[in-house]
Amino acid sequence: MSQEIQYVRDLLYRMTIKTDEQGREVRNSEDQVSWKALREAERLDDPTLIDVAAQVLEETQDDETRGNACFLWSHLAKNTGDVKAVRLMLDEFAKTNKMQTKSRMMWSFARVPEVPDAEMFLALSESSDDSIRREALRVLARCRPEEVKGRLIEIIRHSNDQYDIVYTLWALKQLGLREALPDVLALIESPNGEIRSLAIRFAAEFGDVTHVPLFVSALENDRSPDVKWSAMEALDQWGGDSETKTVLSRVKTIVSRQRKGGGQHPMSELMHGLSFLWRVAPDKEEVQTTGGPEHLESG
Repeated sequence: MSQEIQYVRDLLYRMTIKTDEQGREVRNSEDQVSWKALREAERLDDPTLIDVAAQVLEETQDDETRGNACFLWSHLAKNTGDVKAVRLMLDEFAKTNKMQTKSRMMWSFARVPEVPDAEMFLALSESSDDSIRREALRVLARCRPEEVKGRLIEIIRHSNDQYDIVYTLWALKQLGLREALPDVLALIESPNGEIRSLAIRFAAEFGDVTHVPLFVSALENDRSPDVKWSAMEALDQWGGDSETKTVLSRVKTIVSRQRKGGGQHPMSELMHGLSFLWRVAPDKEEVQTTGGPEHLESG
């Protein structure tokens, strides 16, 4: 055990060093001792190090070490599946009152398989500090759906903050909260293109063929490239023969554009459009003249 203690103690120390091994200032962060130590911590998969890190942390209570220990635990939790690492993170999170430290620790919480207690993060999701509030929303995406769905749906119903809504939509999608679909669809009228795009993606994942008219309308009428991309992807998944004309028209528009200055076609949208056409109407002459899937390689 003494060897493991020394290893973790050394690793946590190396995570604080912003120079190279010779103590020289570096321009590239990848040359820093800390960067290399963080990458080392990401690969750890020995569950015995969970308790070792807790023992080492008892030696010092400075916030930098606490944050580094949480980073280490988050990857041990991900690599071993041991929830004890996350519970230790929760204990340390509760001990600090510094918002900067809490923000850094939440970055680690957002990467664990599951957070077993959402209470502190639900409270912080109402913080007046924008960055704290949004970091908390990212953590809620790792909590148990039944604990957080009420708060997340409340946000998309009542929040006027577009960034909060974006973070919440990602959380709802990650948690697979299909029951939020009616509230998500209400956001399709949002003035924010990213929100509209995420709403369509949510409908494509948790909706069904009845939402095809929504996807068609977005592809035909929305001016946002992100929305058109999401709509085309959704039609590739749910569309049928009736949508061939709409998709073909959009594909023709994309491939007819003159590319200037080394610019590229919106390839992901084009890929989904061609995928749809060659799945639904491969024998149509107009579809064959689009070039088919090989067009993507020749472009």
